[in-house]
Amino acid sequence: MLRSLVEMLAGLDAQRAARRFRRAVIDFAFAGAALVLGLGFLVAAAFLFVVERYGPLYTTTGFGIGFIVLAGLILIVHRMIVGIQARRRAEEKRAEQVKSFATTAALAALPAIVRSSGVVGQVVIPLVAIAAYAIYRENVDSDEDLDTDPDETL
Repeated sequence: MLRSLVEMLAGLDAQRAARRFRRAVIDFAFAGAALVLGLGFLVAAAFLFVVERYGPLYTTTGFGIGFIVLAGLILIVHRMIVGIQARRRAEEKRAEQVKSFATTAALAALPAIVRSSGVVGQVVIPLVAIAAYAIYRENVDSDEDLDTDPDETL
């Protein structure tokens, strides 16, 4: 009975989160559409203002060149961002490989360390245990970061 109650509450929470997310998407879509319309009217007003001063040929040519330059700038910024993200992913992958190598090396050396006697065995074993626990906590914390509330990211 308690299990079914917990499952029902968890289902309601998921339904509420999905409803909030859907509502946020709809709200942002309407806000985006209003923004695009507002910017369109501002561009039209600027176009009419410039047509009165310089004539239709120069105005259309200037606006056309301006939008082509804007498109080029957007593409350049996009390529820069993609490059930065690729480098960041490569660094993260390299760090993960180093961490995996260090863990494997520590586990491979553990039997030799345990068999050794004396001060080295008494000092190294607790240090290895602390390092293993730190690696475990780091991995557990990174998994919990993926489970975020959709409202917090919007």
